[in-house]
Amino acid sequence: MAWLHEACWDGMRAPPAAAPPCRCCGLALEEVVADLGLAPLDAAPAPPGGGLSCHPLRLMVCSDCRLVQLPHPAPSVALPPSAPWQAEGFAAAMVAALRLDAWTPVAEIGPGAMLPALARRGVPVMQQQAGGFSIDQARRLRAEGLEPALLLVPDAMAEAPSLHALAAGLREFLAPGGVLMLDVPSLQRMMEGRRIDRIRHGLLSWFTLATAEMVLAQHGLVIFDAVATGRDGGGLRLLARHAEDRGKPLTPAIEALRRREASAGLPGADAYRAFAVQLVEAKCALLDFLVGVQRAGQRVIGIGVPPASTTLLTWCGIGPELLAFTIDDDPARQGMMLAGTSIPIRPPAALDQAKPDFVLLLADASAAQLACRLPGIRAWGGRFVVPLPAIDIV
Repeated sequence: MAWLHEACWDGMRAPPAAAPPCRCCGLALEEVVADLGLAPLDAAPAPPGGGLSCHPLRLMVCSDCRLVQLPHPAPSVALPPSAPWQAEGFAAAMVAALRLDAWTPVAEIGPGAMLPALARRGVPVMQQQAGGFSIDQARRLRAEGLEPALLLVPDAMAEAPSLHALAAGLREFLAPGGVLMLDVPSLQRMMEGRRIDRIRHGLLSWFTLATAEMVLAQHGLVIFDAVATGRDGGGLRLLARHAEDRGKPLTPAIEALRRREASAGLPGADAYRAFAVQLVEAKCALLDFLVGVQRAGQRVIGIGVPPASTTLLTWCGIGPELLAFTIDDDPARQGMMLAGTSIPIRPPAALDQAKPDFVLLLADASAAQLACRLPGIRAWGGRFVVPLPAIDIV
């Protein structure tokens, strides 16, 4: 099997002449982690017979800095809604930890989802759009007297075509002594869960602590704390400061995260080569399961229509011949199809009528949660199937 794995990796090397530059260190990218081919630009459910725009979805890793990235952003992407934040709890924690009040403004580079909870606590807030935020824009805002004591950046780092333009703007905008909070997708958690379904257009970079530190350090910013979050399948919440701000020492969480990343082999090449092989194995396992069920005369139905399901199903080439339909509670989606798959979306009542042998979990809810919501599945002997990180029938 080793020769097959090596051949798989060798075949996924980009030709040197076409190698794009890494958006962190500028080195030519040559190693492909996953080539998903043409993927829909819009992962939202589509009406039957509607047109479909696609763009190559190819995940690469820099052989120097190890930033994992989509080097060729799609020209126009319909981004799915941002993963929800626990707004009230976060706002209360930030007010207490940073002593925010009417004299310590907070800004968000993004949709502004966190600001209402802070405003209700008497903190002045401001919102700036993430697209194209740069040092010039930051200087204009500071010239107007706007200097946030807390600068929230929920998704912009992962979606930025130019990491350095964004980082330079963040450093300039942040008030002296202020705190920069970044939410980024965790590469380590994506790899551990083999979450190929989290790769999508518009999400351009996946971070380790090391790669985030590398980008920010070039612009005089230091990460002093980090915590894992459950947003969008697994993320990192990073707190950073100006390099000259000595009042915020590194917390023990920083060294602990460095050790975990080193233990996972993320500074070296082997971990990424193994991940590339694991993704192919996960794809084959899902197809083997679906084909085996069909040959046995049994039936599989899906549950959920998250954008992530479009990535997984289109990459595996799964259509209604293997997954008859999926169900969703939202009437606006019922009667539509999963983008790029022709798999119809039906109301939950269709599940009771079909009484499938297996229910494939496309949503993020656990099998235990769905068993409580849909007790009838167990009653007729149906079982839940979790596709990633490996096929799990429960």
